[in-house]
Amino acid sequence: MKKSAMTLILATSLCVSSLSYAVVEGERFLQSEEAVKTATYGHVDARALKALLDAETPMVLLDARGHKWHDANIIPGAKLASYEYAPEDLENLIPNSDTLIVVYCFSFTCPLSGRLADKLIQLGYKNVMEYPAGLKEWRDVANYPVEAIEPTDYVE
Repeated sequence: MKKSAMTLILATSLCVSSLSYAVVEGERFLQSEEAVKTATYGHVDARALKALLDAETPMVLLDARGHKWHDANIIPGAKLASYEYAPEDLENLIPNSDTLIVVYCFSFTCPLSGRLADKLIQLGYKNVMEYPAGLKEWRDVANYPVEAIEPTDYVE
């Protein structure tokens, strides 16, 4: 329990300390700032998410594009999910409502991560965060690694 509390504190401090900066030092992502102003749950940027992954923080990372809209690339360690999933399917993916959950989509313009985050909160999950810049920033701006999904991994 102490480890997860410290991890949440670390994630929060990373999120807060890096909200106004882009992956490229000195530049600002106005979209990130706007997302934070209207959020009903926490947000992380690429650096904060990378730090959580590098620290092997216990969490569930969800690609909100699900089986319908993904492009066969995911952030390493992510699982496909969708706001269209039945509550039972989400509970199978995340059995503990206290688990740290980070959801992402393709980019700022993709609404799927927000919809999934809202659904998770409605289902009683307590530690939901969104990475609003998504795969596009992760892969194309930060140049962080992605994993390819095999066709057998995502066949409906």
